[in-house]
Amino acid sequence: MNKRKSPPLFISLILCPFFAFQVCYGQCPVAPVLLSNQNAVDNFPTDYPGCTNPAVLITVTGANITNLDGLNGIISTDNSLIIRDNPSLLSLSGLSNLTSIAVELKIEDNALITSLAGLESLNWLGGHLSIQGNTQLTTLNGIGPIPSLGSYLNVSFNPALTDLSALSSIQEVGPDYFNGFLAIRNNNSLPALNGLNLISETGSYCSIGSNPAMTAINGLNGLSIVNGDFEITGNPMLGDLNAFASLTTIDGSFNIDNNPSLTDIDEFASLATVNGTLTIASNPSLSDCDAQGICDFVNGQGLAIISSNTTGCNSISEVEAACLLLPVELTVFEGKSEQNNVMLRWQTASEKNNDYFSVQHRGPSDAAFREIGQMAGAGNATSVNHYEFIHTNPPAGIHYYRLKQVDTDGRYEYSPIISVFVNGNFEEPIDIFPNPTFGSFIVKGDYRDRTARVTDLAGREVLVKSMTQSCDIDITDQPDGVYLVHIQTAGQHIVKKVVKRRKP
Repeated sequence: MNKRKSPPLFISLILCPFFAFQVCYGQCPVAPVLLSNQNAVDNFPTDYPGCTNPAVLITVTGANITNLDGLNGIISTDNSLIIRDNPSLLSLSGLSNLTSIAVELKIEDNALITSLAGLESLNWLGGHLSIQGNTQLTTLNGIGPIPSLGSYLNVSFNPALTDLSALSSIQEVGPDYFNGFLAIRNNNSLPALNGLNLISETGSYCSIGSNPAMTAINGLNGLSIVNGDFEITGNPMLGDLNAFASLTTIDGSFNIDNNPSLTDIDEFASLATVNGTLTIASNPSLSDCDAQGICDFVNGQGLAIISSNTTGCNSISEVEAACLLLPVELTVFEGKSEQNNVMLRWQTASEKNNDYFSVQHRGPSDAAFREIGQMAGAGNATSVNHYEFIHTNPPAGIHYYRLKQVDTDGRYEYSPIISVFVNGNFEEPIDIFPNPTFGSFIVKGDYRDRTARVTDLAGREVLVKSMTQSCDIDITDQPDGVYLVHIQTAGQHIVKKVVKRRKP
């Protein structure tokens, strides 16, 4: 009887890594995949057994596709996923295990989906997100907490969409990408941009246009830099921006055009740089254009086009005249955490018809500013005036403050926004190491018998740990970004920032 010989040792050593790779990643496709009917979707697990991390483009487009259950085994992709032109697709629930996409996610022209339910696990998107042409999509609820986009965000031509708040975790849109734009356009039912207040920078242009139901922006108050053109155009019901209070830099043109209900643009007080043409035109109700940032531009060397608005903002000369009548010259506005309070101080060089200052605050878990007090103005003054206001016992975290200066005829201007970090009333030395971290860190100091609570900047709790036995904390499974570590016992509270980064 012949005995079967074992394979040579060197063959086993070569084959073992191959089989280990197959076990870990499955038999994934090596060329782009087009799933054009329901059978193709259903057969994906059979055609590519064990595939959890495809590295090629997957496109789903087909008239009879009703569900994506066949893609349930995909956990991540090193490429892109496009779900486009599926008139019978009812939901995205088949993608419930998907956690990361390296390049792009496009959800376009799917007539029956009403939300993004099914994408709750998605916490990383390296490129761009496009949500366009989905006729019955009413909300983006269901998408996971994506911290940033490496390229662009496009939400356009979704006629039933009413809410963007599911995107509230996004902090940047392509800041280092030449075409990393932000576009919210042609969404017929969208009333505002609630939920986008954490976005601080866009890599290219920012465009908000042709949204016929939009009455206020109510978002993008954290946006400070637009690395390209900025435009708000063709929004017929837009009466109040309530946004852009932090915007300082536009590395391109500034265009506010054809918004017939818009009455003022006071929010651009902080605007310091526009590296292109400034256009304010065809806004027939717009009379108030003398925000400090606009005044600084028209009094400088840049090219401005101001026309076809109403009296007060109908020409460059009218805006220049209004700028000379600014009621208050604010020279200092600062805040400092002192013991358990925040001390706000500001200073004016001159005042004209200044009735009062409304002190406004947005806390760590607040969606919008609210008034916390008023200080009477000096009326008319040509000398320096100093003001102080104490915000007592704010909770630990990052707090934002601004002043709304109101003159005697009701006109008002907003100050630039300042931020104050409040530690709370806990004085013992506590530190985080390493910081930044790839996921794991330790709490250094007297942590015994205390509880650590980790939240994101929006105040959402991501982890709670009792540190009775260990000071190690692990947020490896959380998206990259800035987190707050709250250390607390009865009556004591300290907050430390920690930055989580992906390993290079």
